[in-house]
Amino acid sequence: MAFISLFLIFSSKLVCLVTSYENIALHKAAWQQYPYPNRSWGAERAVDGRYTDLSANGGQCTISENNRSTAEWRVDLGGVLSIHHIFIQYRTDNVAWNENNGYTGRFLGFSVYISNKTDKDDGILCFKDTYYTKATIPIRANIMCITHGRYVIYYNNRTHPPFPPGYSTNAFNELCEVGVYGCPVTGYYGDNCTIPCPQNCQEGHCDIVDGTCLGCIAGYIGSRCNEECDGGKFGPDCNNKCGHCVQNGYCHHINGSCMNGCDPGYRGTQCLMKCETGKYGIDCQQRCSAFCHTSWICHHITGACRDGCKSGWKGELCLEVQDDEQKSTILYVLTAALSVSVIINIAQLFYIILQSKHRKNQKKNKSYEQTKKENVFTQDISGYDSVISGPEENYQEIAAVTADR
Repeated sequence: MAFISLFLIFSSKLVCLVTSYENIALHKAAWQQYPYPNRSWGAERAVDGRYTDLSANGGQCTISENNRSTAEWRVDLGGVLSIHHIFIQYRTDNVAWNENNGYTGRFLGFSVYISNKTDKDDGILCFKDTYYTKATIPIRANIMCITHGRYVIYYNNRTHPPFPPGYSTNAFNELCEVGVYGCPVTGYYGDNCTIPCPQNCQEGHCDIVDGTCLGCIAGYIGSRCNEECDGGKFGPDCNNKCGHCVQNGYCHHINGSCMNGCDPGYRGTQCLMKCETGKYGIDCQQRCSAFCHTSWICHHITGACRDGCKSGWKGELCLEVQDDEQKSTILYVLTAALSVSVIINIAQLFYIILQSKHRKNQKKNKSYEQTKKENVFTQDISGYDSVISGPEENYQEIAAVTADR
């Protein structure tokens, strides 16, 4: 990358500068508003790197159509790049550049814009000529414009007469060369574009000279974007305020999330949403009282019924009985309900006991009948045995008597 000596326009003075930035507009796509018909003076001539012949016949210059009130030309750098300065070589027709040259009046009043879109009004104005004359306007301009953008736009107009002395009646862009000098790769700065921009620069863009960020990513501030947002702020340029984090706690400096939860009455990652209808308190987990005048409608933080209590109830939350008589009535109703419940439970218990006893009796009776049947059979057999054994015993008895004799 060769060193280039430049004279930069600074107010009405020319400042000499030596630099080595690259021409990032060379051979890039170009466009102009009113091309001259049927001639080879297209927009691309201004970025072909040639400007030794500054005449119409040299084939090195862009020339727009006659009789127009505006003239606009632009080059597309192919991406958002860091820019240091812009060089413009105007048409001279290879004759002396002074107040007698017919093209100086066409150059007067020009503007240069840098934009990320094709519309110049969406960008920034780098330079606007308001003080040059035909005698003082330089043959070539070097405009300091330290910024970043994708489109470099040359613009001139003759829309609001009367014009200053020396201005041409119509607007032209007669550009023999437009050089845009800067870094060809995003994220670097310095004379040779070799120093990385600070880590938290927005989209990696920083000042091409000193490396200060041209914007910070969300959550960071400072010239080099190395400081986190102060407590209570987050997001791009730290412009967003934290939500209702618990006990006014800080939120995450980048996305605003409340890391320790929300204050009572709020929910969501950033604690910006109120509790849904019928809920209140921490994490919106508590339910409004049924005795609110409009059931389940209460303050999202305190739980207080918004439109008072139903008849018979009082208190902020409508959970207190209003007077003694009503207390007695309510107590009576509750006692009666409890008594009925107890009676029902006792009845169910007795029923279960009776059923159990009945089943036991059935089982006992069944066992008794079975035993009875077994006893009858045994008695019949034993009687039969006694009848048979009788004569035998008598026989033994007679035999004993006979023996005695």
